[in-house]
Amino acid sequence: MTFSKADGKMYKRATKCHICDGELGDDRVRDHCHFTGIFRGSAHNGCNLNYKAPKFIPVIFHNLSGYDSHLFIKKLARNREKITCIPNNEEKYISFSKEVVDEFSNKEGKHVAYR
Repeated sequence: MTFSKADGKMYKRATKCHICDGELGDDRVRDHCHFTGIFRGSAHNGCNLNYKAPKFIPVIFHNLSGYDSHLFIKKLARNREKITCIPNNEEKYISFSKEVVDEFSNKEGKHVAYR
């Protein structure tokens, strides 16, 4: 876990769980992202254990300038979902991206979006 001195101060000063917004007592843990290792905030132990990772894996394509990237665009654009792209011509793209947002509800019924 990446944990700086500033994170330590924030952890000690926190009075509310960053997941459920409930009051923190002695049941306090350091919540962090298991993919990046970045400290997210203070949380209840139960909230931390029930916090789920998204059900997708980020995929990055690099150096597609010589390939048929329009085939990727067609598959990614199903259901008229938004794709941001910079085209070179009709069949070649300089850059394209698609944002995927996974939403779920925690135990308290609060909707949480994980990007």
